[in-house]
Amino acid sequence: MAVSFVRPLLRKILPLNLGDEMGHACFRLTLVSAFSLYLVLAYFTGHISEFRNAAFGVAAFFSFAFVWIGVVHLSLLTFRSRRVLSIMLDQAVFAFAAYHAGEVMAPVMWGPVLMAIGNGLRNGPRFAKLSSLMGALCTGTALWFSPNWNLVPLVCEGIIASILILPWYTVVLAEQVEQAKRAMQARAAIFESASRTDSLTELLNRSGFFLALQNALDQVRGKGTRSAVMLIDLDGFKAVNDACGHAAGDEALREVALRLRSCFRSSDKIARIGGDEFGIVLSDVSNNDSVERLAQKAIESVAEVCIPGRPDLRLGASIGICALSREGGCGDCRSVMDVADRLMYQAKRAGKNQFRIASAYAGQRTAAVAHA
Repeated sequence: MAVSFVRPLLRKILPLNLGDEMGHACFRLTLVSAFSLYLVLAYFTGHISEFRNAAFGVAAFFSFAFVWIGVVHLSLLTFRSRRVLSIMLDQAVFAFAAYHAGEVMAPVMWGPVLMAIGNGLRNGPRFAKLSSLMGALCTGTALWFSPNWNLVPLVCEGIIASILILPWYTVVLAEQVEQAKRAMQARAAIFESASRTDSLTELLNRSGFFLALQNALDQVRGKGTRSAVMLIDLDGFKAVNDACGHAAGDEALREVALRLRSCFRSSDKIARIGGDEFGIVLSDVSNNDSVERLAQKAIESVAEVCIPGRPDLRLGASIGICALSREGGCGDCRSVMDVADRLMYQAKRAGKNQFRIASAYAGQRTAAVAHA
């Protein structure tokens, strides 16, 4: 029993883990042991004259520190109960020691402040405030009734004020720093999103598209999922720009973006990667048939875009699709886009409003599929 108690104690002391409940209990014992050693040395060197009352007060805190290690080791009470009880006993026993030891405790009168701040960092602001209030109450009572401390009332008032002010100041400052950090992270996320978003269509831009593509390739290689990349080039868009102007062209691009959003899942990444060219990263696809159905749906949806005042102008879509799978090969971003680009031009040369699909690995390319 003694061995099982001592081993975890030594592991916690060397080195001390102040964020751990047992580490904190051992730290308390280490501090009071160090102060006890100081007390003995100070007495024998004549630095202090009164030893008996001081030893009695420090022994009380030493006993509490030692007993509390046993409480934590045996997991007596619930964790929350131990936290609250340790806060109250820390401050109460320290005040008892300060009452009996008198001015001998002056070198460690920062103890209640340390306890309150430590409780705040380990357990949260509420525990820091509880410890601070308990410390001010207990230590203030001890100093008020102590004949030694009554000789220096202004010092006592300063000690009590520090027990109240310093932990609360630390808690408020920590909360404000954390709030500022969260606000900065939120702004950084907004800026990062803006840097990867196309301002005209509010889809991903080229940078965002290639990041999504790289993530899809990593998933294919790491988890063996199936993905696909579509490269869409609008047919007839130049005629819209030439006949109606760039404002009409921009409106047509926004309409295409809306229609593409309606064709694909929220998990699919849709991007305008330049001019009238769109890219789509499809994640977790079941098979090529489902990809082909989505491509056909996209072609039909783009064909429904109307140019105001010009019923003679229609848009179409030529699509190149690169299927990604672990067994079919997936290559890198550049090779995937090369395959999709080549297939897209094949569809365009074949008469437009069509798609072609193949795997990324040339040696295992699937048969091209065309739809009018």
